[in-house]
Amino acid sequence: MFKTDDYWEEEFKEIKEQKLNSIYFEDCIFINCDFANSYIQNCKFSDCKFISCDLSLSKLKSCVFNDVCFENSKLIGISWSSCDEPFNVKFDNCNISQNSFHLLDLRKMKFINSIIKDSGFEQCNLQEAIFDNCDLEFSDFYNNNLKKANFETSRNYLINPQINDIEKAIFSLPEALSFLKLLPIVIK
Repeated sequence: MFKTDDYWEEEFKEIKEQKLNSIYFEDCIFINCDFANSYIQNCKFSDCKFISCDLSLSKLKSCVFNDVCFENSKLIGISWSSCDEPFNVKFDNCNISQNSFHLLDLRKMKFINSIIKDSGFEQCNLQEAIFDNCDLEFSDFYNNNLKKANFETSRNYLINPQINDIEKAIFSLPEALSFLKLLPIVIK
């Protein structure tokens, strides 16, 4: 499908692709595209939008996602850790379960109306990140900077304040009671 290595302001609909290598996309829109189980290497996505796409189980290597928005998309089982910086992504109404975010700079990142079950955030900078109405069941937060992160409308999180910096992070009741589960106490 992709015949050149540079695309600008193009719209791609219902594409099914298994391999993308060294392609630069700027200001492109992908609609109902199937990149599930694909291998994406050395690609750069800048100011792009993915709408109702499936990237589940894609393998990403040395890719850049700069000002990229995923809407109503399925992104299950992806490791974002091998992506290059800048990494600036917004997830809106997506399923990003079983994802790995390791050692990434995710400052001010927006996770909106998304399912983020069984995902791992390890040693990330999530300062001022927004988790708006997200389900974080079984997701793991380990050694992250969560300063001023906003979890106010999210649920099912279990964040250990002893191994994460949660200074001025925003939580709400009753979900904030999850912190009590981590204490060596009995509540009756």
